[in-house]
This record gives sequence, structure tokens and C-alpha cells, in this order.
Amino acid sequence: MKLTLLIAVFFLFVIPASAQEEIEEIEHYAQTYVGEAFHFDGKTIRFKEVLSDSRCPSDVTCVWAGEAKILIEIFKNEKLVGEEIISSLSQELSLAKFFQGNFSLNAIALTPYPKTSRKIKTSDYRLKFKVTEMLEN
Repeated sequence: MKLTLLIAVFFLFVIPASAQEEIEEIEHYAQTYVGEAFHFDGKTIRFKEVLSDSRCPSDVTCVWAGEAKILIEIFKNEKLVGEEIISSLSQELSLAKFFQGNFSLNAIALTPYPKTSRKIKTSDYRLKFKVTEMLEN
């Protein structure tokens, strides 16, 4: 009886562990100014423009933090396949409808941060983002 129980417990832990697939993440980091593009593996993300920037200036106390809306263009093999609007508040944008595979984009930062003492020129904006590809082994 003990041997049967021991074998059952062994299979209970070993079989699920062997059935799990390993997932590898490949991360690409980029910083681009308005109009610049980031290229990786025949794919391109271009920071087209800042559509709106209502982020609370750093020298003011606000009730709401605000957000920036950013337009990006997505290319595959140098051909435009779409545009997306990302928010400075959003966590992750799936790129699956544009690229074969499991790709996502995360906006990390949009700089410079607003201040009441200066107006940000369009050419000064810089977008820092990460593209992640999930590979199943």
C-alpha cells in the first residue's frame, strides 16, 4: 500500500512538471525622438507624434496625474501595417495583430516631463519603450 501511494505521489508531481512548456522572453529596449524609428528583426516601431500631453506639471500639485497620448506606426519588412495610440498610463499593447508571434509593447517613459515654466517643443519629446517577444520552447 505504501509503495502504491509513493508511486501515485511521484506521478502527481512529475507529470505536471514535465508537461509545462518553458517560455523565453526576448526584450528590445529603445529611446526615440519624434519621427525616429526603432528596428528589430525586420520589424519597425516609429514614434510618429504626441497627440496630447495633459500630464500634471512637476512643479504643480494636481488631483489627477494626467496622461500623454502617443501615436506610433508599425512596419513589417519596411511596409506600414498599422498605427496605434498608446497612453502614458497604459501597461501593455499587444502587437499580435501586426506580427506573427506573441509581441507586446510597453511605454516606459515620455520625456521631458511638463513644467509650468516652459513649453515642450515637439522635437524635444523622447519615448522610451520596450518590445517583448514571448517564445515557447
